[in-house]
Amino acid sequence: MRRRSRNRFQDRKFSNETIDDMKLNKRFPFPFELNEESKKEESIKKDSSQSDFLERRSVKRPSSQTITKARVVPSAIHGTKNPNRREYDETAEYRRKFEYHESPIIADIVKKREAKEARERSREAARLKQEERQKELEYKKRKVVESNTKEAPVTLQEDRRIGPSKTLPPVSILGREQDEDFVKYDNENLDEINRILNSIGIEGKATEYISNGVVGAYNIQLNRHFKLSRIDDVKAQLEGALRKENVRIVSEVLGDNNIQIEFPVDNEHEILYKTLFLNSSLKLRKNDFRFALGKTVDNRIFTYELRKAGHILIYGNEEKSTEVIDNLLVSLLMNHSDHAFNFKIISDDDIFNPYDNLSHKFSERKSVNDNDALSDIIDELNRRNVQFRRAHVRNIQSFNTRVKQESRKSSIIVYIDEVDKIFERNNPEVIRQILQILKQGKALGIHLVLNHTNTDASIKYQLLNLIQTKISYYDKNNRVIEGADKLFEGNDCLVTISTSNRPVRLNIGTVTDEVLDNIVKYLTNPADESKV
Repeated sequence: MRRRSRNRFQDRKFSNETIDDMKLNKRFPFPFELNEESKKEESIKKDSSQSDFLERRSVKRPSSQTITKARVVPSAIHGTKNPNRREYDETAEYRRKFEYHESPIIADIVKKREAKEARERSREAARLKQEERQKELEYKKRKVVESNTKEAPVTLQEDRRIGPSKTLPPVSILGREQDEDFVKYDNENLDEINRILNSIGIEGKATEYISNGVVGAYNIQLNRHFKLSRIDDVKAQLEGALRKENVRIVSEVLGDNNIQIEFPVDNEHEILYKTLFLNSSLKLRKNDFRFALGKTVDNRIFTYELRKAGHILIYGNEEKSTEVIDNLLVSLLMNHSDHAFNFKIISDDDIFNPYDNLSHKFSERKSVNDNDALSDIIDELNRRNVQFRRAHVRNIQSFNTRVKQESRKSSIIVYIDEVDKIFERNNPEVIRQILQILKQGKALGIHLVLNHTNTDASIKYQLLNLIQTKISYYDKNNRVIEGADKLFEGNDCLVTISTSNRPVRLNIGTVTDEVLDNIVKYLTNPADESKV
């Protein structure tokens, strides 16, 4: 039996006649091309009112994958192609979405936003008021000049740059200097300390005596055959033989001296701030954010840059709690305008009232117990973070070199007094804000200065790791810096910086109330120099 072919048309030979027969039988529209004669016949048949079903389509029917025309879509370059497109208001749509939705989180966000807008309005109003006051003073000064001169008055340029002698406080308002009648160096009268060394059997001799007016020190050179394992015994014998309280013996001394004996002098000479200012690089009036704190034991001025110091911790000594921040703020106020430097104080103590009148303050002084004391600082930190990221920079130095003078960012110091109370209350929101500033603030130009006065309260280990500069007064437990138990109570302290692990003994300078009042009066009204 013959097998039937699968395709019944495979042996059929198609021709024009066969195609015509198939069309007449209305089987299906044939998709093959016809010759010229067949095309003529088809045109004749179409004219004779034949059915359109038999006509071969010249255009392919569009499918789901066919694009008939350009879609009306918005473009980032050309915008929308639909002229009748309604503008989409995101703010109105967002408010309409949550119009009838009551949430404490949204209410808190709205409250913070309104408070932020109110702060910005008040700051702008204060700035405009300051500009009007400055213009009024210039106008009065110009009138006085015109009345005293017979010649035609010379019009002053509004954009004229005023020199540092007119904008920055003069050195003359810093008061008096430290009395220099104390013995600074002594290489001859060392018989007493050598006699003590011989009495306890130590092979060595005193080579030098140095002092800064508050603390004195003997540099002792030991025999080259001296065993380092006996240093602890020598220190114990010296402490008993000297019969002085608060004696600190330093054995990690490099150079020719092997041991240094430090002790408070009998007649203390107070270190005044003017001495620190005139004997350091601060007298050059540079805009380098350098501050002076005090003197080391060898009578050298201790100065450091704020950008390198980062965040600062002040530990212990409630009586001298404001010494460090006074020296820090006065150093920066003397050499920086309010466009380059700002500060914010969080404290309940009335001793900081003079700083409230300065234009350098970032915002109003807050209490330690306020939950929103750091809210404006966090807003500024987040704002700077976005701006620096858009400018493709990582720190404030790179940002200020790329923008104009009026767009530069100022360095901000945030001083928190009695920070131990914040940790005792265990407020997680404030603690989170402090940690955020400690992690991100240094590169953005925001520096924290934390004053931890209560030594009985514990201090967090995570907090110590995030702080670069530590200043410790007398501390019997040595929680912050090793060796603080040998300090005497007063302005004596140990300082560790980020570039060195070895602590430096420092005696903090004193900023008197008279000097602080003079600086505040001058910065409040620089045109009237008669007040200072």
